[in-house]
Amino acid sequence: MLISVVVAVRNEKNYIKECVESLFKQDYDSYEVIVVDGMSDDGTYEILQELKKKHDFKLLRNEKKNAAAGRNMGIEIAGGEAIAFIDGDAVADENWLSSIREAMERSGAAGVGGPDLLPEDSEYKAWAIGVVMTSPLARGGKFNPSTQHSLMEKERYVDHIPTCNLCLKKEIFDEVGKFDESFVKGQDLELNYRIRRAGYRLFYSPKIRVVHYRKQHIREFARQIYKWAKAKVAIIKKHGMHGLTSHIYIWPAYALIALLAGLSFCLLFNLMALFILFAFLGGVFYSFAVLFESARIARAHHDRKLFLYSLLLFPSVHVSYGYGVMVALMRRKIW
Repeated sequence: MLISVVVAVRNEKNYIKECVESLFKQDYDSYEVIVVDGMSDDGTYEILQELKKKHDFKLLRNEKKNAAAGRNMGIEIAGGEAIAFIDGDAVADENWLSSIREAMERSGAAGVGGPDLLPEDSEYKAWAIGVVMTSPLARGGKFNPSTQHSLMEKERYVDHIPTCNLCLKKEIFDEVGKFDESFVKGQDLELNYRIRRAGYRLFYSPKIRVVHYRKQHIREFARQIYKWAKAKVAIIKKHGMHGLTSHIYIWPAYALIALLAGLSFCLLFNLMALFILFAFLGGVFYSFAVLFESARIARAHHDRKLFLYSLLLFPSVHVSYGYGVMVALMRRKIW
């Protein structure tokens, strides 16, 4: 089976060389590599030009810059029976493609994928962010289809596989369409929904491994969370509530709506003292939850410093996500 590997990248000069090099160390022979650069201005494209002198891959430029548009450009020229996607800040195991082929043939699924693991050489902040994001308090842990792939140890059919480690049969794009280029984030979640709605299945295998570098700064991390939240609302506006794989994606919005509803009720019936009491108790409960989970994570990883980072990161996740959902709900044009 010929597999086309598509890498849509923009401004990943720190990781793109390692990513591309990993694709030419595969223990699988029948594949091609297509790299689509989204008009990088940090030196990424120049690195790719140098790599092209050493390795045989197709290099395209995506003037739209959007990752969805880049992946669609790769799909258009791909000659493989299956198309594998990996991000420019991810590195594939040597048996990545052979594991993809084996899982696809054995499962009969239209798409397969695996975990995106934390690299051993991650900088401390990036590692801490990755650890916190696997916590149930941050994004639901194993209940969240977008993070469960780093936590599951057994093969199973799933509802969502992120494009940092995903392979799809090319023929399904003819039926369900390609990536929605109006989505700045969440294009993979929206496409996965259309694939499942068409009756196809997605299969997860822990053997299909890539390591994925995380954001290194809290501000960048919070902005990423904000965009992810807006993407969930974009899916709801396009497909309705059934477009979401799991309602855990909008739990922060539910909490905020409940808070506003309680405030309105107490204002209407002159019960502000009761509202203040419940708000205070809720704040105390939330603070204890963050303290407890931060301590649990630090203890599990034998790292006291992680406790302090977690105290900052958990509120950053919740505030950024809740704010992103509310902004997207109130705006007609999300992006």
